Amino acid sequence: MLITRLNSNPLSTGSAISKKSRYLYHYLRLCLLIQLMTWVAASPAYADKIILASDVWCPFVCTADKNQPGFLLEVAQRVFSTHGHSVEYKNLNWARAISEARIGKVHGILGAFYGDAPDFIFPEQELAIVGNQFFTLKGDPWQYQQVESLGQVKIGAIIDYDYGKTLNQYFENHKFTAQVNMLSGNNAPLKRGIRMVLTNRIDTFIEAGPVFWYTASQMGVSQKFQSAGTIKQQDKTYIAFSPAIANSKQYARILTEGIIQLRASGELEKILKKYGLKDWR
Repeated sequence: MLITRLNSNPLSTGSAISKKSRYLYHYLRLCLLIQLMTWVAASPAYADKIILASDVWCPFVCTADKNQPGFLLEVAQRVFSTHGHSVEYKNLNWARAISEARIGKVHGILGAFYGDAPDFIFPEQELAIVGNQFFTLKGDPWQYQQVESLGQVKIGAIIDYDYGKTLNQYFENHKFTAQVNMLSGNNAPLKRGIRMVLTNRIDTFIEAGPVFWYTASQMGVSQKFQSAGTIKQQDKTYIAFSPAIANSKQYARILTEGIIQLRASGELEKILKKYGLKDWR
């Protein structure tokens, strides 16, 4: 009789188990359910595929090559993989990358200055500090001084890049003139700009120093160029997340914490060295 009662439903009528025991039974069931839900939520099946878009901006954003994807992309992959998420790179021209991220078609953009998309969700940790420079062929006497000096040359730049308030306004005012050639497209606009300088279609091209020298070196023409002046303002560069995606703040937090951990462990320095870069802090 005792065995029969112990094997019966503890909540059935006539059960000998006390009211206190029934409460304990429900409590244990609830704890088990919560634990099961935690395990399921943490499983790879519920991991996110985070799509980050940009044009090619090597050495920061290079290609989808697993061995050399670019510094920013490699950091993102390293950080988010520890949380069970995967990162996919989508090669888009910069203007389209921003617009698609803004409406949530991709999760974020790689290599953003705050001025590129101030409505986006930015992590607390930047991933570079870079300044734009003007580049000309060696022997060209022109040097950038102030915005007034731009009237002496034909300039190449990339649509929707953030060059700072003064230059942004200058390019906006002259973008349909022969004086300013604004390049677009995700088919390597920087390479096109370099070729335009080489063929004297334009006199100078503006780009972040590490990006210009890396690309010119890959093209085998770096020895033909010189810096023609640096924009004084250097800006922090980020991976910024879509304002239209609910998890963007969580992604920004994960990235912030991940960058701190990579720097503390020495892994960040190893990734930087792989691309010929140095820690900016």
